Amino acid sequence: MLAVSAHAQTNRFLPRHLAVLRAGDGVMDLRLRQAPVFVDQFDPAVTNDVPSLSLRIPTNGPDSFFFNGHAATEGILTRSADHKLLAFAGYGGANLLQQKGTPSLLDLKRGFCTVDATGAIHTFLYRAVSTDEKVNPRGIATDGTNNFWGCGNARGTFYCNPSTTPQPVAFEALPNSRAVKIINNTLYAAINTADANASDQAPGIYSFGSDALPRKAESAPSLVIRVGSPYAKTVAFDIDPAGSTAYVADVAAGVLKYVKTQGQWKLAGAFAIPQNIPKELNNFAGCFGLAVDFSASAPVIYATTTEGYGGSVNSNRVVRIVDQGSAPLISTIAQSASTNVAYRGIDFTPE
Repeated sequence: MLAVSAHAQTNRFLPRHLAVLRAGDGVMDLRLRQAPVFVDQFDPAVTNDVPSLSLRIPTNGPDSFFFNGHAATEGILTRSADHKLLAFAGYGGANLLQQKGTPSLLDLKRGFCTVDATGAIHTFLYRAVSTDEKVNPRGIATDGTNNFWGCGNARGTFYCNPSTTPQPVAFEALPNSRAVKIINNTLYAAINTADANASDQAPGIYSFGSDALPRKAESAPSLVIRVGSPYAKTVAFDIDPAGSTAYVADVAAGVLKYVKTQGQWKLAGAFAIPQNIPKELNNFAGCFGLAVDFSASAPVIYATTTEGYGGSVNSNRVVRIVDQGSAPLISTIAQSASTNVAYRGIDFTPE
């Protein structure tokens, strides 16, 4: 009986729920730019007053880990290709606020963190590729077998295996990226217009051609979906298993829909998010994190919004968008209740 009881308590996350990366505890000011980090669980089918589970990531001690909750770029969350892990990037090796200031400018180790279905947390740290530049770790993707691919700026798109290549191998041709995700055992990376212009590249979603899960510095990216003007602030994305429909989060515009027709990706719609913060006070009116349930006849998009007060993402929401055609159904799943709380990345719970 004891063995059965122990086994029943193994998994803390519930299947088919949403995992949302939260910056802030509601008390510490996000403007300090170093935030306590939580993974919150929400039921995707209802409006949630509170998360059904909040897993706190240690911000003190040898396994400390945190990120800048005030930043517009940090906090992408992904689920591993085998669905067993959640992964996100940040800073560690020092206690929260041990060195005050913007962490991307401090001599802090960069790293990434994984969480499994039982709530077990593992942290991997490395030295920044460059000490002379502002280096932001933005997100991480993994196949679930100790291979990791990161996104960030200043040569921040990289491959790493903590067992064999503990120092990241930066991809030379893709120095800046906003989000990474493994879809159908292929790595994809997103570049917004600002990063693309700086690198003399086209903004959009890239893969690495025949090198589906690249590991070499010289691995060359290949443009898959070009994101055109006026949509310039690309972040998270998802693509259906058939490779024919894609959704892209845009920090200012909401969610963009692309459809592949006769071998070409075309913009098929833009879903604006209704706002509940006055325009003159609002940070942005778009989305940041994004994950899609393609199992139903009408895809269901889950996203975190970018609204907030004082030029920062805060008091924002987790929203559901049912793509039922020309009039998508948009509803709120969760609302952060404080200007010192920001919902960032989102994906489905680990299995």
